[in-house]
Amino acid sequence: MATGAANADQSAKCALSEDIVIAVEDSFFPYAGLYQEELRGFAVDLVNAAFSAEGCSVTLNVMPYNRCVREVTQGRQLGCFNTTGSDENRRNYIFHQTPLFYGKVLIYSHPENTTEFHPDFFKNKTFSVVRGYTYTDAFDADETIMKVEVDSDLQTLALTAKGRTDYAVVYEKVAAFHISNSQNFISPPPVAIHELARLGLFVSFSKNTPERSQSVAALLDRGLNAIREDGTYHRIEATWDEWLQHGLKDGQPAPHWKSGQNAR
Repeated sequence: MATGAANADQSAKCALSEDIVIAVEDSFFPYAGLYQEELRGFAVDLVNAAFSAEGCSVTLNVMPYNRCVREVTQGRQLGCFNTTGSDENRRNYIFHQTPLFYGKVLIYSHPENTTEFHPDFFKNKTFSVVRGYTYTDAFDADETIMKVEVDSDLQTLALTAKGRTDYAVVYEKVAAFHISNSQNFISPPPVAIHELARLGLFVSFSKNTPERSQSVAALLDRGLNAIREDGTYHRIEATWDEWLQHGLKDGQPAPHWKSGQNAR
C-alpha cells in the first residue's frame, strides 16, 4: 500500500489529537492517483493544504477506488476521496459541506462519429464507464442503459477509440490527461460531444465512526474555507491547469503542494 503524507503548518495547532489517516484512489489523475509511481493530484494537494491550514498532518493510503469506498463502508478506513455527493453515497457515508472541487462529466465519441448526441441514445447505445464510479443518480439507476464496466478511465476512452463502445463517460480533465499522455493507446482520440453533469467531489467519511468522521469532516471544511480565503486554493488550481495544458506535453513533473505554501 503506497502512502503519502503532508506535514502541518506550524503556525496553527491541530484541534484533533489523533493522527488523520484517510484513503485516496489511485487512478483518477490529474485529480488523484499514482503518476510516475508517486501520489499526485489536484485533489491530493487540496486535501493536504486544507488540513495543513488547520495545523493538522494527514496520511493518505493509496488504493483502487472500489477498495477505497469498500473499506470506508466497513470502517477500515476513516475516509476516501474522490466521491460524488449522489443520493446513494449520501445514504452510505458522512460528507463535509464544501466540495473539494467541481468536475464536468462529459460523453466522448469516436471522432468519425459526427452525429449530434441525443438523449434517446441512452436507450440503444453502449457507454464505457469505470466500475464502481457514480455519475448521476439517473444515469446510475437506469438499468436499461448498456454500460460496459472497466477498471479505469484510460480503458473507457480506449474502448471508444477502438469502436468497441459507442461512447465513454469521463471527467473532462481526466480525459484530457489520458488523451495527451497515452496517444498510442487511445487512438484516434475521442472527442467530447455532450455534457452529462457538473458534479461536486468530496471525501466520503465512514458511518462506523460517526463522531470521528464528523469532527474530521468539519475540520476539512474549515481548512478548505481557509485556503480559499488566503488564495492557496486558486494557486493550486492554476498550477494544475497550467501543467495539464502545457507542462505535461513539455515533460515537466506533476505539481506537488508542500507544507508552508499556504501563505505568501
